[in-house]
This record gives sequence, structure tokens and C-alpha cells, in this order.
Amino acid sequence: MKQKRLGIGLTVLTTLVWGAWMSPTLAQDLELSQNFKALQTTQNTTPQQAFLRSLVVPGWGHLSIGDAHITRGRAHMITDIGLALAIVIGEQREARLLDDGFALAQTYAGISLTDKSRSLQLAVSDYDSFEEYNETMLRLRNWNRLILDTPENHWAWESSQRRVEYQELREQADQAGRAMPIAISLMVANRVVSAISAARLAREQEGSVTLSVAPVYMQGAFQEGGTFTATIRF
Repeated sequence: MKQKRLGIGLTVLTTLVWGAWMSPTLAQDLELSQNFKALQTTQNTTPQQAFLRSLVVPGWGHLSIGDAHITRGRAHMITDIGLALAIVIGEQREARLLDDGFALAQTYAGISLTDKSRSLQLAVSDYDSFEEYNETMLRLRNWNRLILDTPENHWAWESSQRRVEYQELREQADQAGRAMPIAISLMVANRVVSAISAARLAREQEGSVTLSVAPVYMQGAFQEGGTFTATIRF
């Protein structure tokens, strides 16, 4: 069975630093001006990086952008894990049902189906014996569907009830097999949606915003005003 290892990216948080407290007396003695950085936000994840990360592991791109998108990132990851488990469970269920059906046919119909074609397996599930199947094909003039008359291709069910049991096992195995491609398609769709979403969010947050305030103390008195700087880059 295929096993999928999912990696989880670590989030990088931006810190907010507020400056030290300076008394007017100390400011008067030193006669200096102190700048306080009030806010600085820097985006480190590019849209391309976010896209590729979520394409590999759904949700990783969201987690790398920041805390605001953790919930969505986890949702994509949990969805991917759930679908991967569904595929593994589906494969195991299909194999188990087929094995049970083959054992039933070996015991009650006298034929080994392990290495036989799907068409022969279906014929065994629909007809009580090899003779009945070939006679039906001849009557319907389906000569291309005749089964070669060899000892290993012969079967004869002990009862129709046993054949129906095998038929039900085959149908359940087919249902499990049909569900797996759907799960794989959903995994691909989840990756694409996650990658596009992460790239879009990273593009919206791309760039930096800087805000600085500089109060000035001179000779023990606070001089009104200061400097204000803002930089926005997209």
C-alpha cells in the first residue's frame, strides 16, 4: 500500500517592539533624541514559495504566511490526511474483499481466480458453471466472449446461493476500487486550491510596512512634534 508522508511547515511570527522609557532628567543630561519603532511588519514568504509549499503539502503555504491563516492551513492539511487515509483504507478493503471472494470460489466452485482475468472472474460471479456460461454465449452468438475450455477455467458452484455470495463480495470490492480514484482527484484538487489560495494571500501581504515615531526631549522639556515615516510596498 502506498503511504504518504506529510510534512508540516513552521510559522514565522513577526514581533512588535516598544522602546525604553526615558525620564526628562536623563534626557536633559544626555541631550539626545530617542526613536521608538512602533510597528514593523515584514513579509518573508513570496507568492511563489507559498504556492509551491501548498502544492507539496496542502496548507503549508498558509502556515508560512502567518497566524491569521492557520485555521485555513490546518483545514487543507486535515482534508489531505483524511483523503490519504481513505485511499489506504479503500485499497485494504478492496484487497480483503477480493481475497474473501477468491477463497469462496476456490472452496465452493473449484476454481482458482487469483491470477485469472477480470472477465473470467465476472463470468464466475454470473453463472453457476463453465458449461452454462459457454452455452449462453453460443446461444447469443457472442463467440468472442467464449472461455477457453481448459481444466483451470472450469468451475461449478455448489449452489446458486454461494455464487451470489461471491457476486456480492465482488460488487463491494468494485465499489471500494471506484472510490479511490475519486479520493485521489479530491487530493489533487485540494492541493491546487490550497496553492492558489496561499499564493493570493501572500501576494496581498507582500511587502513591508514601517511606522516610526520620534519624540524629542530638550533641556528637560518635551518639544511637541516629532517625525513620522511610513513605507508601504506591494
